Amino acid sequence: MKILITGNNGFIGKALVQRLINDNDITGIDIGKCDNNDIEYINHDLTKLNYKVEAKIKECDIVIHLAGPVGVERIDYEHATYLADMLSINLNIFNLIKKYNKKVIFTSTSEVYFDTKYANETDNLIIGSPVKSRWGYASGKLTSEFLCKSLCKNNIILRLFNVTGKGDNKGVAYKMSSAITKNDNITLYGSGNQVRTLCDIRDAVEFIYNLIQNDIYDGDIYNVGNEKNTISMLSLAKCFIKLSPKNINIQYKQIEDVFSKNHADIEYRKPCCDKMEKIYKPRYVVQDIIKSML
Repeated sequence: MKILITGNNGFIGKALVQRLINDNDITGIDIGKCDNNDIEYINHDLTKLNYKVEAKIKECDIVIHLAGPVGVERIDYEHATYLADMLSINLNIFNLIKKYNKKVIFTSTSEVYFDTKYANETDNLIIGSPVKSRWGYASGKLTSEFLCKSLCKNNIILRLFNVTGKGDNKGVAYKMSSAITKNDNITLYGSGNQVRTLCDIRDAVEFIYNLIQNDIYDGDIYNVGNEKNTISMLSLAKCFIKLSPKNINIQYKQIEDVFSKNHADIEYRKPCCDKMEKIYKPRYVVQDIIKSML
């Protein structure tokens, strides 16, 4: 099968390539150097299209669309350009998918649920105030979901919940593991009582693999997470410390001292993963994630 992966140089993209490469012909599109010589690679900024990108979408069987603008933190200080880049990338890809009637798996985010405590795919969604820059990212992703639905006939949308594990270099679990590696204290922001649901990268990739194997492009939306891994940031930090041989402490910083005044914090977010679990049941718990990262 010919599979095109946009954003193949990212954390999830690299893991997907490794899972799919043995049985499929993989092409990746991203910017910068690709460290995998076993795939065909196009180094290209998808805010603009070229004939190579169109040719590859024309000849592939499936597009797994992971790519987004570089530097999600830009949403805090470059709202307009970041959103414009996001929508340009997605419109470019979705229009080509429509043109050649291709199947697509599009990765969205749990951020679209705003402050919903127990997030179900059928929930009505209310995005937070535009005063808070965080919700610019969420609104861009939600708009992109609508674009995907309206332009792509055979689609799946995945709302990812804190996918992390070995190879992660951005998320909260990575920051804790990195602190331990450097013999630094683990830093928590605010009370540390914020609750998130972690998903091991191996489970996220295996779910996508099962979607492809079962040829599921039913136009549905799936939460991708593991309800068993719902945990406060303080408890997560304590788990890291417990599983580490090093003598590490926890320090606290106020959110407003670190993030911009436009930052919004979420106290609790957990997904309903019933639909996902009908296709694939996650296997890896918090302790497995931590062990893979230390």
